[in-house]
Amino acid sequence: MYEITLFPPAPYDFSHLFERLRHSSNWVLYRMENDSITRLFLVDGHPVLVKLTSTGTVEQPQVKLAACNATNEQQAKRAFAYCRHVFSLDRPLAPFYAAIEQNDPVLFRLVQQHRGIHMLLEPGVYEAMILSIIGQQVNMTFAANLKHELVKLCNQSFEWKGQTFYAFPSPERVASLSYEDLRKLKYSQRKAEYVIDFARLVADGRFPVDEISRMSNEQAIEEMVKLRGIGRWTAECVLLFGLGRPDILPALDIGLRNAMQLFYGLDRQPSEQEVRQMATRWRGWESYVTYYLWTALGIAKQRKQEA
Repeated sequence: MYEITLFPPAPYDFSHLFERLRHSSNWVLYRMENDSITRLFLVDGHPVLVKLTSTGTVEQPQVKLAACNATNEQQAKRAFAYCRHVFSLDRPLAPFYAAIEQNDPVLFRLVQQHRGIHMLLEPGVYEAMILSIIGQQVNMTFAANLKHELVKLCNQSFEWKGQTFYAFPSPERVASLSYEDLRKLKYSQRKAEYVIDFARLVADGRFPVDEISRMSNEQAIEEMVKLRGIGRWTAECVLLFGLGRPDILPALDIGLRNAMQLFYGLDRQPSEQEVRQMATRWRGWESYVTYYLWTALGIAKQRKQEA
């Protein structure tokens, strides 16, 4: 077993991370126990199980990463790199907080209420794209079921101490499916086509997954919207959640606009143009603002239901 100890930049609220995963539509990929999160990653086709354990506090965060079944140190390092990206373990919040404090007192009060919340990301462009396609125009519960069924169908799993852990399926495995395979799992015909066709493009090397990370936001969006079934919102989600770009503003997103109406006390939902105009004060940190507003709106809705 390969292990490392990390000290992420403070603050880091792991309790929120655990809570978010419990309610995530991607829950099938994670296993949570006490202060630990376990996830199976594919590293060059080899399943590597990584266990993250929080041993610190919000203001003095500390985590231990353990690669339970890596066959060599290089393999473990690759899996750890995925983990560091997914859980934003190397991303300091202090510069974001400083910028917001200077430019937007309303938002600064909000982020202080949720201090230490970090973005939960996907390992890369391919996985973020597939998950975003599945989540298009369906509610979170149904999306979670579709994701669960895809992962189980592809069955790139690993047994560890009597438990089965599932990795997100490789492009080659998804590409080998037929549309009917997914239709049997309650995928619509178009969603089945979008998922499998994209996986085939990646598996065949016809879609430049690695090149997307080297493009500017607009160049990457332009490249992605060429794909059948991919609009600007999906492309923006891929850049935000797949690459962790800090400056993505999905201005058409209903959740973002609802959150802005609530927390800024607006008498109506802002238009796309109004969102972009307000966002000039967040320049460079749009993804973080969006994530915090989404999170705060979700918490507000939950508290209202419990009241």
